[in-house]
Amino acid sequence: MKRSAGILWLSVIVSLIAPDAFGAEVLTNDDVVRMVKAGLGEEIVLSKIKASQSRFDLSTEGLLRLKEAGVSETVIKAVVETAVPRPAAASKTAEEVAKETQEAIALYQQGKVVAAATAFDKLIAERPGDEHLQVWKALTLLEQARAMKDANTAGFKPLVVRAYSILQPLGKRIPNDADWNFAMAKAFWLNDRPTWAGRAARKALEFRAGFAEPQLLLGDLAYDSDVETLSLPPTSPHSQIAVQYLGAAPRKEYEKALAMRDFPAALQAEAHYKLGLVAANLEKKPGLAREHWTHAVAADPICRYGVMAQQRLQAAPGG
Repeated sequence: MKRSAGILWLSVIVSLIAPDAFGAEVLTNDDVVRMVKAGLGEEIVLSKIKASQSRFDLSTEGLLRLKEAGVSETVIKAVVETAVPRPAAASKTAEEVAKETQEAIALYQQGKVVAAATAFDKLIAERPGDEHLQVWKALTLLEQARAMKDANTAGFKPLVVRAYSILQPLGKRIPNDADWNFAMAKAFWLNDRPTWAGRAARKALEFRAGFAEPQLLLGDLAYDSDVETLSLPPTSPHSQIAVQYLGAAPRKEYEKALAMRDFPAALQAEAHYKLGLVAANLEKKPGLAREHWTHAVAADPICRYGVMAQQRLQAAPGG
């Protein structure tokens, strides 16, 4: 009986100490800021960083927030170096990590979304705690889905669901991140949730001024709404009033995007292509549509929207 009681107490003790023994603390950017603001010395903070597991936000915005919170450059450097995974063969520098990330993002921005998805998968395997890499992976899936939607190809919804399953858990950790809000807006739009898409797109613009992609998405939402108006019965009072203003709302949003500074060529092509759709399908101005599609081709003839604009010009009367 005494032996049984001893075993029971041993199991209780093990259950009490197990969380401390096996559940190591995971350090985040917020933990570093709290230590600095509490007045802990730089050496203590550096020692804590080196001794702890970490899940740091290494994005540009994440590092800038550390700087704005008063964290020294020495501590920020330690954050970057500690968060970089150390392969057995050779360690990667912070510069190498940043370069690899930018190369993957560049593939996405060039429209090479399948290659970008593969690149992000590789980076996520190396840095599973990097939330921004996960956002970019979701964006590659959503861009593939959008290409299918543009081509009127069925079966794009599973890609949207996969992207949403990546994004949704990140909402509690990075709710104020502009890229995450844009990705959520895109997921909502592709899943036929225009109201939620609009809210998320406007939040993305709040968190990053001059963010062209969510501005273009607001144009897409306005365009979809106008197309829906065309399907209303002609005798409907709402239809009779709305038809007078068809194209005005999407044109305004797309032109806002074009007015942004440092607007990439591929996005210029997208904006002009979509303005051409507004002119052709809503405003019934074929000449203006051709003008916009010509601008799209001139902006970036090899991107997806530049190619689509060229196809429109060839198919249109006089093309």
